[in-house]
Amino acid sequence: MKKQFISVLLIVAWSLSSVAGTWASEVKPHISDLRLSQGESSVLLSAQLVTELGEDIREALRGGVPLTFSYRIRLTSKGSILGEKIVRRREIIHTLEFDPVKQLYRFQGEGYGRETVVRTTKDEEEALGWLTRIVDWPLYPLGRLENKVRYRVRVMATLRSVELPSVLGYLFFFTTIFNQETPWVQLDFTF
Repeated sequence: MKKQFISVLLIVAWSLSSVAGTWASEVKPHISDLRLSQGESSVLLSAQLVTELGEDIREALRGGVPLTFSYRIRLTSKGSILGEKIVRRREIIHTLEFDPVKQLYRFQGEGYGRETVVRTTKDEEEALGWLTRIVDWPLYPLGRLENKVRYRVRVMATLRSVELPSVLGYLFFFTTIFNQETPWVQLDFTF
């Protein structure tokens, strides 16, 4: 009985480490296509997270492991001789889960104001698109921007899976299947 339990734990550890290894061997995730546009009342931010989700990661998602991508956004203005002044700091959290009974992907986006964005689809590619994109997010009100001041917007993302149950966390040196960050990207603009 004890040998079987240890064998099962070793198989689980090997499976999870192969998923983590596959993630690490893929192209490094990064933010691309950072764009700003003018909306009716706000500067709107759009960005694309470029990452390769291998078949192992997709299988983990289909097996019930939620994916959470956290986008950190900073807006600064050129301040005094002391450097930049933080105008706005925000985090947007995208979570994707799969319901195997309904065969449905459920996307949840937090940080979009007072409401949480919830979408569902049966199409895996559409769901992954929601996870990896920010589209026309209101960065800052136009009326509060100062004329002829240089602003800088920075964006980065943290990609992670759900934490393993505490019993498994004690047995293994890692607590998530993957956890990676992109480098910061930035875009300067003057209003």
